[in-house]
Amino acid sequence: MPRLRRAHIWILGLILVAALGVRLASIRFGLPGLNDPDELMFELGAVRMLRGPTLNPGWFGHPATTTMYVLALIDMAVFATGWLAGWFPTIKAFGAAIYADPSWVILPGRLAMAGFAIGTLVLTCRLGTRLFSPRAGLIAAALLAASPVHITYSQIIRSDMMACFFLLLVLLATLDMMERNRRGDLLRAALWTALAVTTKWPFALAGLAVAAGIGKLLLDRRIDARQAMARLALFGAATMAFILLLSPYLLLDYPTVLRNLSGEGQARHLGSTGGDFLYNARWYLTGPLMGGLSMAGLALLLPGALLAWRKQNARFLLGPLIAGFVLLFCSQTILWERWALPLLPLCAIPIAAAVCALADRAGPRLSLPVTAIAMAAMIAPMLIEARADARERMNDTRQVAAAWARAHIPPGSTVLIEHFAFDLIQQPWQFLFPIGDAGCVDAKQLLRGRTGYGSIDQARGSRSNLDYGTMAPGRRAQCRPDFAILTQYDRYRQEQAAFPAEYAAYRDLIGRGRIVARIAPVKGEIGGRMVTIVAFPRP
Repeated sequence: MPRLRRAHIWILGLILVAALGVRLASIRFGLPGLNDPDELMFELGAVRMLRGPTLNPGWFGHPATTTMYVLALIDMAVFATGWLAGWFPTIKAFGAAIYADPSWVILPGRLAMAGFAIGTLVLTCRLGTRLFSPRAGLIAAALLAASPVHITYSQIIRSDMMACFFLLLVLLATLDMMERNRRGDLLRAALWTALAVTTKWPFALAGLAVAAGIGKLLLDRRIDARQAMARLALFGAATMAFILLLSPYLLLDYPTVLRNLSGEGQARHLGSTGGDFLYNARWYLTGPLMGGLSMAGLALLLPGALLAWRKQNARFLLGPLIAGFVLLFCSQTILWERWALPLLPLCAIPIAAAVCALADRAGPRLSLPVTAIAMAAMIAPMLIEARADARERMNDTRQVAAAWARAHIPPGSTVLIEHFAFDLIQQPWQFLFPIGDAGCVDAKQLLRGRTGYGSIDQARGSRSNLDYGTMAPGRRAQCRPDFAILTQYDRYRQEQAAFPAEYAAYRDLIGRGRIVARIAPVKGEIGGRMVTIVAFPRP
């Protein structure tokens, strides 16, 4: 089994330091405002457990149980640090602080996700080293380090990066099982699979790699058919046992699980509705995969796949898993960039193998220049894109809108707002926030009451978005703002054929006032969505 020499370890260290620096440079984006609404959802699950106290996060859509457990531990550490420093004399003071400025817990949570992201680089390097060579492992890690898609989701509190980390641990444990034929390795693979599943449901596909590994042992005649079936049964039973041990409320609170899953299973989603299988495949290929691995990287993927096919361990370990994720994601009615994340390390390793093969074919004298040229062709455009993405994240339309609002909205105004604008909460205004069946609620009162996710989830119902368009029609008459900062209107305008009722609600709202500002994203400079600010005549 190939191992990293000291020089390779130094190179890997430099890759990890550079990767961490790139991710930390813009990790504070938006704060104290939250531009990704799911970050607040995950944190509310963690806060709910601490306030209980309980181990039931109360939400299981991803299911993200392990993510919320990690966040709860981080929140406890933040409180302990603040208590020792005198910032939070009581738990009540800590609660007031994080509801007024969620940066206290959001930033440490993002740092944890960045830590898991760096972990995926280490595990990708290790897996590439064992499947091909130390050089291939380093190249694969470098590709992920520069990947704009990987960088983006290294900086957001979501379950995806953690699930990728556990998936790579499953593959390494399975590779151990294939090489050593030990049941202990199979049980480790079951544990990592359970952690992946309790982090994100689709990562149950990790079981395909384990099943393929058992199949290879059978084909190599190291076990017989009866032993193969027994090991499959052991893996399935152990995985289920570990899942229930890690997240017992998946069973104890199954009504909530079923309700959350029905809410996640939407046929359409604003801005993310897909098409048929070929349409979805083309979208992923030309979108997150090309953006996450570069055009040059994708060009090397096919020869890399052929090289992986020739190596039995790589064929059995990577092939079924890549095929499983592609079939699953392309057959869905919803498209998400983040769903491509598990494919990035799985594809980076064959791409790295192709680079090594090109360098070897060039001969000893040209090996290093060929490797350098191939790496530059892949990494340079990705770093340029990553830098532009960072500028966009740090200069989002929602923060530009907040600056406009502070300059133009007078004290005492009532402001309807559709995003989590904690950066405006100290302004002398009354805030209205649309929450499904509850209508326009007083946002400051909501925060003062330390409202948990359970109340919001109940008012949300099966809605995928919380905005003015999805608010209960009978509640709209309650919304009488002086200004409205609308972050969803333009999206409904673009998809009005699919969401006619929601678009009509916005047109009625805007028709009662006048648009005073439009803040549009600018590629490479300003990120986010089109924000429309409407002023209404005062009675």
